[in-house]
Amino acid sequence: MAGIQRLKVYAVQGENRAQAVVRGQIEVPYAKPDVDKILSKDATTHVRNVSIVPNKVIVEGTLTLQVMYVAFKPDQSVHSMHGDVRFTTFVDVPGAQPGMDYYVDIAVEDVSLTPSRTDPRKFDVAAVLSVFAKITEVDEMEVLTTTPEDNEALETEDITVEHLVGEKATKQVIVSEEFDVPEEKPDPEKILDTKAEVVITDKRLVANKVIIDGEVRLQVMYVALKPEQTVHDLHHIIRFSDFVEVPNAQPGMNVQVRAIVESAEVQPVIDPALVADVIIKLTAFVTETRTLFDVPTQLKDEEGYTKRKLKVDREIGIAESQVVLRETTEVPPPKPDLVKVLDARVDKIEVTDERILKGKVLIRGIAHVEVIYVSDKPSQAVHAFHKALNFRTFVEIPGAMPDMDVNVRVDAEYVNVEQVGIDVHIEVVLKVRATVTEMAQPTVYVPGVTPTAKPTTTPTVTPCPPTSYTVQPGDTLGAIAAARGTTVQMILAINPQITDPDVIDVGQVIMIPCPAMG
Repeated sequence: MAGIQRLKVYAVQGENRAQAVVRGQIEVPYAKPDVDKILSKDATTHVRNVSIVPNKVIVEGTLTLQVMYVAFKPDQSVHSMHGDVRFTTFVDVPGAQPGMDYYVDIAVEDVSLTPSRTDPRKFDVAAVLSVFAKITEVDEMEVLTTTPEDNEALETEDITVEHLVGEKATKQVIVSEEFDVPEEKPDPEKILDTKAEVVITDKRLVANKVIIDGEVRLQVMYVALKPEQTVHDLHHIIRFSDFVEVPNAQPGMNVQVRAIVESAEVQPVIDPALVADVIIKLTAFVTETRTLFDVPTQLKDEEGYTKRKLKVDREIGIAESQVVLRETTEVPPPKPDLVKVLDARVDKIEVTDERILKGKVLIRGIAHVEVIYVSDKPSQAVHAFHKALNFRTFVEIPGAMPDMDVNVRVDAEYVNVEQVGIDVHIEVVLKVRATVTEMAQPTVYVPGVTPTAKPTTTPTVTPCPPTSYTVQPGDTLGAIAAARGTTVQMILAINPQITDPDVIDVGQVIMIPCPAMG
């Protein structure tokens, strides 16, 4: 008797890659000196939101720049600053439909900074991004895994798939925290804008649960409680831990977690404290790797079976390597000198580049180390400073080719900081793990005969009414139109109050034509 196995997989509906040019502006923070010369710039990206419209994936993201520069001061001291540029772009993916699942990856190919002509403390940013989007949908089927006794397999193949355990699990989480305004910042009188991004720092499986650790990274713009009413911004990180229930999940299985900020609000409470409330949507996918051996892909007698193309990601190989980082550094100004090191840890690790060559994967990134120490001031106050350590390594994966996909994970295994006079010697050991996959399309047989196609009729199109939309910070008519499957011209046609398509106000209510009208 033939063997049958039920599989539930994320079948690939389509994928594509597109280039995007991002332009914006960053500014030297209020407390930092002017720039004389830029020494280095590192750029990373973060996906804030993904929307799927027919045959298109809309990606909203943030480009974050970390800039090290020589100050325009007599002592020519070295300083660093960072700034964010928000962007919206899209990737054409034939077959994409609202409600499908997605995977999006963004790589920074090039970035440039040019001093603004109007303000020496501002810099125009131009970055070239490579945006990859893959669309998947759950496909559940019974697959013929052995050849029937009264039949003959002309071709067989070993097939490896990721079998979905349970269902996609979603949970809303509220992250709240009260925190103080940094000492170097003035107290706030009024909050102007709040931006929040969530980063998953760790995920692990226990029985029937996915444990998720993450960070909410806040950027708050506010009016200072000072006579000149200047505008300032501050950054704060809220760490959180929560779980999502996934029946039948077990340690050792594979897990992916997606996190989206649904709302973020920061309000002043007792001066100089602020309170933040952030609502996050967590989505967990748990899969189990299954390999089916000698699956018949060509039967001599196909009666009673239907052929299907199974579009799935196939694992090419996994490899690990260790990276040892060593650097002796001084405490950065204006921090006080140290007397004693108390603790050190890797605050975060960023992978800035991952590239597949034939048979190997090249990986570059930055390990951010936080050093906590006792200062040499009379009060012996405890301070902390950060040091960014660049790393570059590779792992060998036979069969890997440039057009395949790669997933890289970097973990800190060991951190040690030793005092050398008033300097510190930092040593970090990283474990780098790379997984290379490609989309495979094996042919499988499922029981049953393909039903006779029924005659199709052309459906009657019923126009649907426009819907209202409230303009949010950072919105443009182009981004709104792309996210909702319409065009700028169609929006303008039913909103005669908009006289300039480049000017819309936050809070303004406009009407959006539905895609069916287009």
